Amino acid sequence: MYLEHWELEKTPFGNVPARTAFYRSPQHEEALRRLLYVIEHRKGVAMLTGEVGSGKTTVIRALFDFLDEEQYQFQIISNPALQPTDLVKAILLALVGNAENGSKTDLLDRLYQHLHQNAENGISTVLAIDEAHVIGNQATLDELRMLLNVQSDDAFLITLILLGQPPLLKNISDLQPLKERISIKYNLEPLDLQTTLNYIVHRLKWAGASRGIFSREAILALYEFAEGLPLRINNLCDRCLLLGLMRQARMIDSRIVLDAIEDMEA
Repeated sequence: MYLEHWELEKTPFGNVPARTAFYRSPQHEEALRRLLYVIEHRKGVAMLTGEVGSGKTTVIRALFDFLDEEQYQFQIISNPALQPTDLVKAILLALVGNAENGSKTDLLDRLYQHLHQNAENGISTVLAIDEAHVIGNQATLDELRMLLNVQSDDAFLITLILLGQPPLLKNISDLQPLKERISIKYNLEPLDLQTTLNYIVHRLKWAGASRGIFSREAILALYEFAEGLPLRINNLCDRCLLLGLMRQARMIDSRIVLDAIEDMEA
């Protein structure tokens, strides 16, 4: 809607994670490197936590660019609040492409065969469980732990990445056997003011901007509202660009930011 006005090639602040727009802030870069370490060295389980909108899913999507698809099978499950058998079906569907009805034993046997087949073909299996904090059934969490019992002589045949909001830490702490299998934990902290500025500039350049669009005062007002959370930054910046278009503004100033905040909270 506003691309022509702001001389952009694409929408800079979409709220759907775009791995091509990944901004490698210090904390997101560290999260990425820690996850790569767990995957490449087959360490079993990694856990990435952070508040809503902190960029966990964006980091996971960025992993795709670092993993050779001929060496890794990497899948994401986004709705894991399931009973144990249904979770096994969801994993089979993600990894194998189908999950026919059968007993839990049959389902697990098919899953284990797939993991062994991947290993024999030199393929490492990586499974990310997004929104893992919504798993309220400890039996379901324990089912994930049981997947780690599938091993070769010296390595796990599957790498699990658990993503979730901070309550995930409490859920895991109540399940000691799984907690002890987690080799890497990392919590994504919000961006600071300077990194927020860098993030906005990065997204605008990615979208084709050839000039500055947000004033420094606007960035400060944005930061105070968004508190360094990329999703909030995206939503507010997007609203600012829309209001700026409606007012035929050439620059987003703090007044437009404050009006955008009021508009969003109405």
